[in-house]
Formats: sequence, structure tokens, C-alpha cells
Amino acid sequence: MIKFILIVKICSLMHMDCMQEFNSGVVFDNYYECVTAGHIRSVTTLNNMGEDFVNRARIVIKFSCEESTDS
Repeated sequence: MIKFILIVKICSLMHMDCMQEFNSGVVFDNYYECVTAGHIRSVTTLNNMGEDFVNRARIVIKFSCEESTDS
């Protein structure tokens, strides 16, 4: 069975810079679970950063769900 790993990257459009992408540390059983978690994690991260910081730095969060190479 194919598993998926959530990969997240946080960027500032104001500074034209991104943090190094990171593995969320969770393996998902299917693509749907992974992509849903990506959206939830994005919203949670933006909420934790706060409206003022997100607005000033023009934060965007990119994520992808990649097939796991682990069996």
C-alpha cells in the first residue's frame, strides 16, 4: 500500500525567502488524509504566527504530499 508524507515550506513574499522545507513527521495511509492535513496545518500555522506578522511578512505556506519510500 502506498503511504504519503506531508512536506511543508513556509515563505515570506515580503523578504522573498523561504525556510527550509520540512517533513511533518507523519505518514498518511492515503493522499486524501495527507492533503487534508496539509490544509489544516497551514491554517493552524498561520493562526499561531498571528495576523499582524502574516500581513507584514506576506507569509505563504506551500505543502505537498509525497509518496513514502518506506514500506
